[in-house]
Amino acid sequence: MITLRTFIVAFVAVFVAGVVAGQWNPYADIIFTNGQIVSVDKSFTIHEGIAIKDGRIIAIGSSQSVMSHRGDSTQVKDLSGRALIPGIQDSHIHFLGLGHDVSYGIELSFVKNAKEIVDQVRVVKDRVGYESGEWLTGRRWDQYKYSEMVTRWDLDKVAPDNPIALYRVYRGIAVNTAVFRLMGIEEENPDTWPEWWLEDPKSFTFEDEIYRIARTVRINGEEKTLEVPTGVFLGSNGSALVTARPPDRSIEQDIESVRLGVKEMLRLGVTSIIDPSSRMGHNMRVYQAAYNRGYLDLRIAAVYEGTFNRHEPAQIDQYLDHLKINNLGNNFLRWRGVKVYADGGVGTRSAWVSEPFAMWEELEGTKNFGYPVVSDNQLREMQFRAALKHGWDLHTHNTGDQAMRQTVDLYMKLLNELRESQKGFDPRWSIIHAYFPIEPKTRVLEDMANYGIVAATNPVFNWQQGYSFATNSGRARMARLQPFRSYTEGGVVMASGSDYGVTTHNPWMGFYALLTRKDQKTGQVFGPTETIGIEDALRSYTWNGAYLTHEEDSKGSLEVGKLADLVVLDVKDIYSLERDPELCFEMDDKVLLTMVEGRIVFQKKEAFPSLQ
Repeated sequence: MITLRTFIVAFVAVFVAGVVAGQWNPYADIIFTNGQIVSVDKSFTIHEGIAIKDGRIIAIGSSQSVMSHRGDSTQVKDLSGRALIPGIQDSHIHFLGLGHDVSYGIELSFVKNAKEIVDQVRVVKDRVGYESGEWLTGRRWDQYKYSEMVTRWDLDKVAPDNPIALYRVYRGIAVNTAVFRLMGIEEENPDTWPEWWLEDPKSFTFEDEIYRIARTVRINGEEKTLEVPTGVFLGSNGSALVTARPPDRSIEQDIESVRLGVKEMLRLGVTSIIDPSSRMGHNMRVYQAAYNRGYLDLRIAAVYEGTFNRHEPAQIDQYLDHLKINNLGNNFLRWRGVKVYADGGVGTRSAWVSEPFAMWEELEGTKNFGYPVVSDNQLREMQFRAALKHGWDLHTHNTGDQAMRQTVDLYMKLLNELRESQKGFDPRWSIIHAYFPIEPKTRVLEDMANYGIVAATNPVFNWQQGYSFATNSGRARMARLQPFRSYTEGGVVMASGSDYGVTTHNPWMGFYALLTRKDQKTGQVFGPTETIGIEDALRSYTWNGAYLTHEEDSKGSLEVGKLADLVVLDVKDIYSLERDPELCFEMDDKVLLTMVEGRIVFQKKEAFPSLQ
């Protein structure tokens, strides 16, 4: 019979042999020293060094203390004073098309006039080498920023044989004459003109418009001067009149777009994202395929199902019951939460507001309070309940203050019930966009703080669309739009995101907006008392985003035991961005290294030649 002592000796021998054979050791895989390690912990502690093993942080502190974790195989990198921050989370990005757009699309976020729009079309057409008949697409024009809007005849000059579709930041499209030809419209043949060619449809709302200018047209040999469409259409109904559209991407093209998009976001220091709409399951199907192929080197922390508008509660119930997958996944891909729409947007004058939009007298003739998707509170409550029945978190698009009031009131009612019936119930419901929480008639900020409702804001709007928003909402109200300081000082968790493709995907433009509240067109600061410093700005893009997805215990800050998602910046002091926010415009070139779970997924070789 084997004695206990013999068994113990044998077990230890086998264990030691296994350790030796596996080359296991307790030392760090990589150590960064002599840097500015920005922890974003509760005290926003700054350290000198950080040690990482098996994808997690095992030590953080002085350079000397972390070097005690050095072994023979540990890689050590001297940061020479440069900043190291937690990986950035974009908490609201329509990610699926990003890779395709940055590779083949026309970027209009930064253009200042119609000529620059045309120039961008020319540059991309030449760079990609589009052949005759192929579609050219672009995004993010905003007519409010230009002295005059581009026309189809301007676009015809650079790409007469290519149909062009340029999408507005929100609810709008500009096309060239080639698109009209695909629709069967010939400018000099009235028999081909649709009913809306010379006169707006009666179905148009206050947000819809067809741009027209006087043109001399030869009809049946006779010249006539008529007001004809320029190719620019505004609003949901207006845009829908353009029936010729670029072909949908195939599943394989979407998967490739994800691969390219992942590389682009890692280049900018983004390690986690939330996609706020799975488009009724399509996006998740693509992300799952990309994950299976090993393309997801960043975390898709949540994909919201929906988007739900006027759906009958029974439809929502049946659809979610069919899925049966809420909160399934891992820390690289998770399907969690639903998205519901409450109203439109400020730039299209369709946000649901308690005070009418500015200039309603000349633009609409009657007071314009925007566009509630569901004004019936009982119906909206039943929609929410249909989602909650299946355990899905609630995330609701709200841009107007009246929409926010409706949603927050219903959230509070439901949270009271659920917390009464479920011990420890801890949802992370959010108000998406959350523009106007401090309006006098509808103030919701305190209620959001008291009930733990997250503000999923898009700071870059204040910069990229500031002039448009100020024009439509009025300058006084614009000063209160996305009140960053009121949110942070008022106890509301504010998780920042871009809302790409409505805005640029570059997170550093969001940082710029948080630090300055400057408008892109004029440089005017709307609401200077609502700016925040770099500590709160960085927290909104890191820990707060992790909190929104129930992951604050594993990521969002640099602390022992947490995942090693981090970014090294070619910046000696993170506070320099607060002192000189214009540096944000250089930051897309100052990301030196991005690491996800201890693995380097992006680096500039010349900056870190020794790291693999």
